[in-house]
This record gives sequence, structure tokens and C-alpha cells, in this order.
Amino acid sequence: MNLYAYTLPLATPLRFAGHTLNERRGILIKLEQGEHVGWGDCAPLPGFSHDSFEQCRDALHALARGETHPDTLPPAARFALDCARWQLNRESRLSLPPAIPLLVGTPEQQLAQFDALETPPGEVKLKLARDTVENEIALVYALLARQPKLRLRIDANRGWDWESASHFAASIPLDSVRYVEEPCADLNDSLRLYAQHRLPLALDESTQVPGFQYESLPGVRALVLKPTLIGSLERLQQLIDQATMDGVEVVLSSAFESNIGLTHLAHLANALTPASVPGLDTLSALGADLIAPNPWGQNKPLITESELTTL
Repeated sequence: MNLYAYTLPLATPLRFAGHTLNERRGILIKLEQGEHVGWGDCAPLPGFSHDSFEQCRDALHALARGETHPDTLPPAARFALDCARWQLNRESRLSLPPAIPLLVGTPEQQLAQFDALETPPGEVKLKLARDTVENEIALVYALLARQPKLRLRIDANRGWDWESASHFAASIPLDSVRYVEEPCADLNDSLRLYAQHRLPLALDESTQVPGFQYESLPGVRALVLKPTLIGSLERLQQLIDQATMDGVEVVLSSAFESNIGLTHLAHLANALTPASVPGLDTLSALGADLIAPNPWGQNKPLITESELTTL
């Protein structure tokens, strides 16, 4: 096992959960067995992940020295190791899942990003609860005026209070909404939105709590799972199985991993959640590719293995 540190510039700063990121730091794991090579991307996301770059680095060093077991690795490190093993032991050609455009920034910026799309999409994901509710309601209607049959995935990142979320839910055409991820900080308030307005919900941040256990909740149509934050692929499979048996959709989502991590997520989405379109539209935020060009055809500078820092 070889470990490499990387730092990737971001095209624009990422702002969430009280953090502003201008670069993405991570660790690549390289496993070799004969002629076979497996890569894994360990990229804890500040503000979301419960583990840090330093914790993952130290844990992977301990694993390489035989001082610890993979089960004790922090989630991002365990996810990277499992992906490297998975790649090492299977030959598979990647069929890229459909892309759901992610619109971010102010309502004006999101509308401009939609207008710049070469092909009008059937579905988009909006990042809301970052401007006034009235402006974001106007954004929804502006998008639907351009494409009346557009379906919306909305991510509020727990950013609304009850009054704001209730006003939003009462003001938009709910038949255009696929779901809203965690509209309120209090899960009970989010569930109340379904009870009073029939606003379809998805869980995201709730699934990231250590020890999260799946349970059926009224109005929850989907689980949005970030494998980097969950850790082991076995645990990921368990959550998918539990939700699927309950008729709840599972959507795999990225956490601004490198092209290596995103490629693994695309493979996992094909294998584990083939009926759902994953949320992987984060590659454009990154300023370079690692090891090999990304399979989405985005032209980026390439950082080779010899240019990486050995840990």
C-alpha cells in the first residue's frame, strides 16, 4: 500500500457549514497485486465529515505498519481503502450515469447557470436557503417558466426555520419537486412540512450522524448518502438494502472528491443503486485531475503519480 497526499485548487471557493474552502486536500491509496492496481480517494470534507485529513493520514500510516485493523479507520479512509480493494479485485467498464446539473450561488447565478446548459435537462438540483425565501420562490418559477416540466431536487442543508420553510412549501407547485433535502435544522420541523403541506422530503445530514440507523418516516421519499462520510461499502450496502425494502429511493452523492473518488462513486451507483440517478455534478469545481483523465470528458490539467507527495 502506497499513500500520496494531494491538494487540488477549486475553481470557485466552496462555502458551507461555516467553512470556506479554496482547495481540496486528500490522500490517495494505491494497492498493487501483481499487475493489478487499485486506487482509493480519502477526502474528508471540512464542515461535513466527522474525520479530518490528519486523522485519516495517521490512521492509514498505522494500518500500513500493521498496528490497526481496517474496521477502526475513520470513514473517509475506510471508504478509500474499500474502493481500492474493490477496483483491485474486479474488472468493469464504466457506464456513466446520467448527469443532474447542480446549480449553486445566488438565484441570479443559478438561473444563469441553467441558461448556459447546452441541453435543457429534465431535472436539476438547487442549493437553496441561502437567499431570501421570496427570491428563491421566484427562482423556482423562473426555471419552470423556461421549462414547465422541469423536476427539482432541492437541497436546503437545514438552512430554513419553520416559518420560512412553510412559506416556501406553500408557495411553489409541489408536483415539480422531486424532494427537498433536510429543509429545517430540526427533523421534526421537516416532518411537519410533509404533514401540513405534503412537501416530499429526503434525508442527508441526518444520515451522517455517527451510528445512524434507518427508520421509516412519513414523507421521506429518499436517502441521500455520501459514501465518503459513511465509510465501509458493507455499511453502505446495508443502508441501501434497508431503505429499498421500504420503498425509499437511495441517491448516492459526492462530497467534492477528486476524479478518482467520483469515478468510484459512478461505479457504485451503477452497481448498488441502478434505478436512481446519483448526484455527482461536482467535478467542474476541481482544478485538475489525478492519475488519469476523468471519464466525463472535462478537459483539466493532469497531476501524475510522480508529481504527488508521498506520505
